[in-house]
Amino acid sequence: MMDRNRILTILVTLISIVFFAFVSTFIPQDFIWVVFLLYTMIFMSLSMALPRILSKRRYGDVKGAILLKADRQEVAKIMMKDQEIDKEIKPQVIASLALLPLSIVIWIIASYTVFPYIVPVSRNLIAKSELFIRYLVFYGVLIGLMRIVTYFFMPKRMLVPLNSYEIRSGGIKSGSITILFPIDTNRYEVAINHKRSFIDIYDRRTKQIYRLYVADINRAETVIQKHGFQK
Repeated sequence: MMDRNRILTILVTLISIVFFAFVSTFIPQDFIWVVFLLYTMIFMSLSMALPRILSKRRYGDVKGAILLKADRQEVAKIMMKDQEIDKEIKPQVIASLALLPLSIVIWIIASYTVFPYIVPVSRNLIAKSELFIRYLVFYGVLIGLMRIVTYFFMPKRMLVPLNSYEIRSGGIKSGSITILFPIDTNRYEVAINHKRSFIDIYDRRTKQIYRLYVADINRAETVIQKHGFQK
């Protein structure tokens, strides 16, 4: 059975294909660029927010007594001592920045190579229903190519250092991110690095690694072992 992340990804992809096909078929050419620009801005915003939305559990906030917490200043001080964090963050930052221009390049190449074979120059003579279907095929191919490039180009795991957090007896909370105790080991993978003083929690659903920098790593490990894996 597919998880919610895959279902939403497929749904967003299908909506994108239908939207682009509809705009290309029925919206006047003079206004297409405005619609595409607005859509791109909305789509990018949703893409950035989606992992955090997916990370929230439906059944409420984290409850219980606060066992450990760290604010922005404390986390920043610990991160500054981690000499390897830049090496970890740099590849995913470069990949993220390069993804937009790369997508534009793919769009341009597809427009000159794939588009003429699917949507002929004489498209004004084609019925709107047929033209809509042709655009569906074209944007399906285009977005499919972009998905393939994204899959191979982007890191398989995205590191997300949490700049503040609370570890409660009922779970971990950082802004909109909540991880309830006991930790679902089918979804999450926990790793503790004593040397660099952090706890990594990998979310298999969102493909993100939530990193908690802690001042007392031994105490944090005890708390996680006692409350996070209790039965």
